[in-house]
Amino acid sequence: MPQYMRSIEELVSAVDHVGKSFVSINDMADDQLYNLFELGRVLELFNRSRIDLLPDKVLALLFFQPSTRTRMSFQTAMQRLGGHTIVEANPGVTSSVAKEESIEDTMRCISQYANLVVLRHHDEDEARRGAQAATCPVINGGWGHWEHPTQALLDLYTMWRRFGRVEGLRVAVVSPDMVEARTGHSMAYGLARLGAEVTICSDSDRRAPEEVTSLIRSTLHGGLREETDFDQDRFNDFVRTQDLIYLPGCSAPAGAKAEEFKTLMDRYLVRYETLAEEAEKGHQIYVTHTLPRRAGEMDLRIDDSPHQLYFRAILQSVSIRMALLTAILGL
Repeated sequence: MPQYMRSIEELVSAVDHVGKSFVSINDMADDQLYNLFELGRVLELFNRSRIDLLPDKVLALLFFQPSTRTRMSFQTAMQRLGGHTIVEANPGVTSSVAKEESIEDTMRCISQYANLVVLRHHDEDEARRGAQAATCPVINGGWGHWEHPTQALLDLYTMWRRFGRVEGLRVAVVSPDMVEARTGHSMAYGLARLGAEVTICSDSDRRAPEEVTSLIRSTLHGGLREETDFDQDRFNDFVRTQDLIYLPGCSAPAGAKAEEFKTLMDRYLVRYETLAEEAEKGHQIYVTHTLPRRAGEMDLRIDDSPHQLYFRAILQSVSIRMALLTAILGL
């Protein structure tokens, strides 16, 4: 048996999540997350090839909201593992949901076809009901404004691969609207639990929900601060004190709300000059964005600089999702 196969088997056992759903970043303890990261690192060997760990398994992707990266990276991950996918990218139109089938019945039926379901849904309560009705494990692919745990998982993994640690890093989760920033919620949970010094930055009238900050404070191993109502100069002074700026973006489709968000983001714009000046002093600051981003949200010169992690995270997303699928479906 190849050494990597022994490592995979040992790490799947260490993650200890076979047959279980993954609906919140808090569904795994810290040591499980770190073991999952180690599994992801082993599976990076197969990011652009294939390893037949799951040849008889079927993954269903049920997406009630638009998606590029989450849907395609899960599909890619399953195919790299030798498994199969069923993709329903517009169930409100093309599935029996359009005939008013309940989410419970939909999930009961899909569970008969698939070994695992990734569900994205605009209503977190409806998504929970569907997950509870399923007879196979379910992964939260983004539910309402609550959590998007696999996005946070891949960003935490990318940080861990870049820095070699999460503990002690100074990370700002930044959005003018932290009420609806589901990825920001998941990321803040994970960062604080793994020992980062977390600052949530937002407008004071759209701060992170109390249930989010209370849970973070009850479980954190690092620190949590909240800072509000920046102008661009003060924000860039703050950026100089951080190791990573995390931008969860806006999930709204094109329209008035998205345009308003772009305007609000101007006060939280990370200037390229700020990063360059700090790098000259020996302080390398990174910026990541969950994508999709909108014109005006950030200085696009960061794209081609050593400071960006968002495009680096795309390939990392395949290996950590390969790890998650393997950890849930087992060998």
